Parts: sequence; structure tokens; C-alpha cells
Amino acid sequence: NFAIGTLVLFGTVLLGNALLLHRRGSILSDSYIDWDLMNKLPPWMTSIEEGSPKGVALVYGQSLKPDGTASQLLIDRANKAKALLDEGKVDKVIVSGGDPAGVGHTEAYAFAMVLESVGIPSDKIIQESQATTTAENVWFSLRWLPKGTGQLYIVTSDFHMPRATYITKETLNYFYKMLEDAYRDDPQWKSSTKKYPRLTLHQVVAESFCGSDGSLNQDHNASADISTKSLVLRSQNELMYLGDGEVDKAMYGEPLINILYIWPVQINVTKDPDSAANYKEAVAQAMNVVQSMCLCVAPPERQGPELSYPLQVPISTTLPAPVSAWQSIINQCKATEPHA
Repeated sequence: NFAIGTLVLFGTVLLGNALLLHRRGSILSDSYIDWDLMNKLPPWMTSIEEGSPKGVALVYGQSLKPDGTASQLLIDRANKAKALLDEGKVDKVIVSGGDPAGVGHTEAYAFAMVLESVGIPSDKIIQESQATTTAENVWFSLRWLPKGTGQLYIVTSDFHMPRATYITKETLNYFYKMLEDAYRDDPQWKSSTKKYPRLTLHQVVAESFCGSDGSLNQDHNASADISTKSLVLRSQNELMYLGDGEVDKAMYGEPLINILYIWPVQINVTKDPDSAANYKEAVAQAMNVVQSMCLCVAPPERQGPELSYPLQVPISTTLPAPVSAWQSIINQCKATEPHA
């Protein structure tokens, strides 16, 4: 008789600048992670220093193209991160992503190579190698915040920024509340307000290439690589994810939806008093992105004729229509799109 089961291999995740190999005399005392670099959870020990000017950039990634090269979107985001370093706004750049596609290396590693290719020194890059979703990018990156961090710069593409910011805010608010509840009665926490230190968030928009040649896109091919999709379609999809409730449901997971953004954390955004305002801002920004990108029918890969960049940055948080009218914004855009 043969027993059929599951073989689980437990290994050590190599986490960028968190990696230090120590030899302390025996195999049992070997450590592959310098735990002193890890952000501490107690509010009186945390790496977060509210109001501090010290900043870190969290650069959201995307999978590589099928040929293993970086998409133009990744290069655009990398250049924005480089500018933040050059301007002295950040000391470190965090890239986050595991290997959900099973290609043999993490998205964080691949993106770190892109960052280095635009001139960012390797010692300025922190690789977070567990995340598989935007929410996990935030959650797991919190572990490696440098000591004294007060500013968090969200770096991603224009079309992705509204949803990414909303997810970042809701994830952080859950994190703060979780630790306030955990330590409220701890006598070592001397704070009179019992408020966990907060990060100040900044949006850093990577402006995407707006091309007019719709024959270059693969919008009607469901199996085509994401880098072949038009900028306008990607903008519309981002608004749809927010508008139809998928994001809020996925923050919680089952039984609401079979997607769970952070396993095993279930975030009920209705418990966050800031959620309604955060959501309204995100939908407003997503609507404004869609309305601006209607003529950008080519993939954002810098191929074919280029149109003048249509989106005003920073992205407006004024609603061009009621939140409930998100689908009509998409429909109006589709009606004005030029046909290839």
C-alpha cells in the first residue's frame, strides 16, 4: 500500500537587506535573518516615528513580461524611486513580491534588478519576498521599516494609484488598531492617548505612456500578458475593482469572496471609521484617471505614436459623478475610444 500525501518543504525566505549569515558555534544557533533589523511591534519600540522626516519608498511591482524582461511600467516606477532617493526624501526603497507564478525567483528580486539598472545602489534596496497581493505588499513590508521612519512614499503607476492607496490606508489602519488593542493595558506603554504611531502617506505617481495605436493592444485576448493590455483598459479595470466591491470583499475574504488579500488576516473595512472617506477618495481618483485615459488605447510600453500625457497630477480627489455611477464613467469612456 502506498500512502499519498503532501510534502511540505520549510525553508528560509531570503529577504534582501534583512539577510545576514551568522556562525555562532553550532548548527542550532545559525541564523539567516538579523532579527535586530525587524520592526518591533510594541508601540514604544516600533520603527515608526510619527512626524519624523525620514522616509521610505514602497514601490509596487508587476510581473515580468513572458521573455523575462521588465515592462515599461516597472522601469517608470523605478525611475520615480530613484528620483526620491536623489532628492533625499527617502533613505531606502522597499520592493515587495513573492513568486506566485512559480518562475523560480521572487518578484522582489526581479524588481530589485530593475532598480539597480536605473542607478539605485543595492544597499538602498530592501527586498520583501513573501507578498502575493497589493495588501500583502504593505503588510509584510511593515516588518522591515527602517528605524525612525515617519514618511511612506507609495510609488506606482497612475492607473493603479487609487486602489493601491486605498488598500494601503485600510491595511495600515487595521495594523494600528490591532496593536492598540493588544497593548492598551500594557504598563510599559506610557502614552496618554494610547494611539499607535502613524506613518504619513505620500502618493508618487509614475506617469504611463499614452499611445494612440489601438492595434498594438491585446485587450480582447483574455490569455494575453498583462503588459499587452491598453492603458485605458487597465484604468477601467481598476475602477471596476473598486466600484463593484471586490476590493472591500477581498480584504475580508471568505465567505464574502474566494479572494483573501492577506492570509490569514481578515480586514472588515466597515469597522474602520476612516474607510468611507478613504473609499470615496479612491473612487474619485479612479474615475478621474479613467476619464483622462480614454484615448490611451495602446499598451503603456512606449511603442507607436505618443499622445500628450492627459492626466493632471496629483490626481484629483473630487468626484466627477456620484460613487454609484462608476459604471457610467467606464461606459462613457468606451463610447469615446477610437477603434483600431
